[in-house]
Amino acid sequence: MLVLQRGFNARSIRSRQPRAVRVLFLCTDFVWPADSGGRVRTLSQLKNLSSLPEVERIRLFSMCETAIADEHRAALVRAVPKLDLAEPVFHPIHLFRHPGYVPHVAWLRLIHGVPYIAGKWDSRAVRSALERELRDGTYDVVWLNGLGIAHYLALVRRLQPGARVVLDQHNVENERFLQFARRQHGPKRLVARAEWRAARAYERGVLRAVDAVGAISEHDTRAYRRLAGVEARTVPQAVSFVRRQGEAASGRRFCWIGNLSWAPNARGLSWFCVEVWPRIRAGLPDAELAIAGSGLPTDATGVPIAPTAWRVPGITTLGFVEDLAPLYDGSIAMVAPILGGAGIRMKLLEAFRHGMPVVTTPDGAAGLPIEPGRHAFVESNAGAFAARAIELATSSEARAHLREGGYSFLEKHNHADAATAAVSELLGSRAGAQAARATEDDLATIAVS
Repeated sequence: MLVLQRGFNARSIRSRQPRAVRVLFLCTDFVWPADSGGRVRTLSQLKNLSSLPEVERIRLFSMCETAIADEHRAALVRAVPKLDLAEPVFHPIHLFRHPGYVPHVAWLRLIHGVPYIAGKWDSRAVRSALERELRDGTYDVVWLNGLGIAHYLALVRRLQPGARVVLDQHNVENERFLQFARRQHGPKRLVARAEWRAARAYERGVLRAVDAVGAISEHDTRAYRRLAGVEARTVPQAVSFVRRQGEAASGRRFCWIGNLSWAPNARGLSWFCVEVWPRIRAGLPDAELAIAGSGLPTDATGVPIAPTAWRVPGITTLGFVEDLAPLYDGSIAMVAPILGGAGIRMKLLEAFRHGMPVVTTPDGAAGLPIEPGRHAFVESNAGAFAARAIELATSSEARAHLREGGYSFLEKHNHADAATAAVSELLGSRAGAQAARATEDDLATIAVS
């Protein structure tokens, strides 16, 4: 087992940025198409890096669960100038769809103490491919896109000792494990809490062992300070938009858009369909809801198989929709009933960008400085959620108010210049020198077997 040691980073804290920065960008998922919140964020960061004049090239190393189509590769390269693609390495994104990998993850956990969040990304194929990338090139910056890929941090340090290592966090990951543990009972709760403690120790160790940390929100920045004593740099999600004058839609159709395999989305939708939707239909018998997103199983003809709770009058499950613009244009508002999760909800920012009024839950608004009633309606009670949806369906003034509120939110909090400035700072030296604060216990949690 290879473990990081003190003193590994003598050359990575630099007094000035090189003229031409070469970036190796490591992530656990191929980013195109950007059909989930994580992919949207990753694509945004790649574009931020590419826009910086000091960045010469970006080499993308990624994993994939299915074969990557040539048109998806070409589209990504067109979308991100300066990008080179390493051949994506097969590895299961959704572990339990590939049960053959489960014993290895369990062995890492039970024998070596590697937490699930790291062990699920361990494979000989990934390690071999990454080792070739690290040996064959010289990089000024290695960008770790999330906590999972940090499982290979020791390998990065050994083969690229002069590189500056940036960890870009999409969530406070251990918070998700704590939420899961709180929903369990009996022995399952004990096991889940043990996994939360392991994830927390691992996250703390990684945060302290890298040179700079990017956070997706001020909430997460504060959480990393409390957890590990590091000063992360908040990188707002850059969202460009053109103000839409007037409404494109009429009628009473709502939309829901997001990753249908993500548990907080699925739980929230089931709650909405059972508790909220009957109240909306009681007040608006002609109301409709279109659910769009990837992640559901399909039948032999490719039609998505929705959970039973979603199969009620007025609700249509579309599955993956490649072009969302017609769905936005044909809807009067978005509902975003999210229960649990961490980070921020990209779907809200996308809705604001499209001029969509939004009704969400407190968990949906978490991490974003949303003012309820100004930027979006935020309700936790089923009756109040339904009443807000009915208000939007029946009041053009309410829709116009929230539409303008969403645009104002993006203007204030999601400007592209702020995002690129933050990314540029992560590449420099001002955020660094935190690796020396990592304790031996912290570093022992970051290991590659």
